[in-house]
Amino acid sequence: MKSESEKITDPARVVPLLEKLAKRRAPLTVKVNGHNEAFTSCVVDVDRHHVLLDELLPSSGHKLLLSKRALQVIGKLDGIEICFDTTLESVETGDRVVTYYTKLPGLLEYGQRRLDFRVRIPMMKKLRVIIEGTDGTVFEGVLHDLSHGGAGMIFPEGKPEVRPGLVQDCAIEFSADEWLYATVELRYSKSTSFRNKQMIGARFTVLSCEQVRIIRQHISELQRELLRRRAAD
Repeated sequence: MKSESEKITDPARVVPLLEKLAKRRAPLTVKVNGHNEAFTSCVVDVDRHHVLLDELLPSSGHKLLLSKRALQVIGKLDGIEICFDTTLESVETGDRVVTYYTKLPGLLEYGQRRLDFRVRIPMMKKLRVIIEGTDGTVFEGVLHDLSHGGAGMIFPEGKPEVRPGLVQDCAIEFSADEWLYATVELRYSKSTSFRNKQMIGARFTVLSCEQVRIIRQHISELQRELLRRRAAD
């Protein structure tokens, strides 16, 4: 299966995927256009013209959505990310329950299962990685490898803290003027052949469609660079 996300426009495929999200009450990350704050929701139901979403949490997202009306929705099915943009058409309130009627999307970005393929970063590329700990402490390391689902990073031994389930802010340098800002879960660490250094495996948590695009673009660039070097050897 190819590693890039699939763009689905056929309603006969779009609707069943959304119905699965509804059936499983899969948690969704919702971002209102023009704002960085992430809210949570779930798909309540799907009809021929609408995706029905539950009330946004925290509740501050409610007024924001009513004002802006355009939103991005990100969810997962069996570990595969689904992403789509939509607009709010109406709101139903009753018995203390809020339901948003959003337009059935004409396009779904459907990720692929193959998230474990990692491309190594050439040694001459010193791409910085910055992790901000929960107490505000900042740790700087270098990127070792990159995949669609996470990254390998080299940091000083014991820094930052590696604790599965702990989500931390991360910045990854891809070029002099482009950084990826995301949240990661640091899953494991192991010693390296470099003195007082450790390899940390990080998993990206929730990624926006734009973040997915940036990661995909740089993985493709790294793969092409690797192929050119092999051809030249």
